[in-house]
Amino acid sequence: MNQDIIVLRSVTYAYKAQRLLERMRIRSYIIRTPEEYAPTGCSYSLSVAENGAQAAELLRQNGIQVLKLVQHG
Repeated sequence: MNQDIIVLRSVTYAYKAQRLLERMRIRSYIIRTPEEYAPTGCSYSLSVAENGAQAAELLRQNGIQVLKLVQHG
């Protein structure tokens, strides 16, 4: 199964984003951002199984800055 990756600026934002998506019934997992996608070195991301673009847009609409969306599949 392919996972979309939503890159965020810190682990704090990752937890905040995960809670928001959970309320919207979108399952996500907090991961360290893979090196090839990390814009500034150390950052954290959410891995979502589907609807990565929709999840990223929900985060933006709720004031959470998305640094990058990496879509697979």
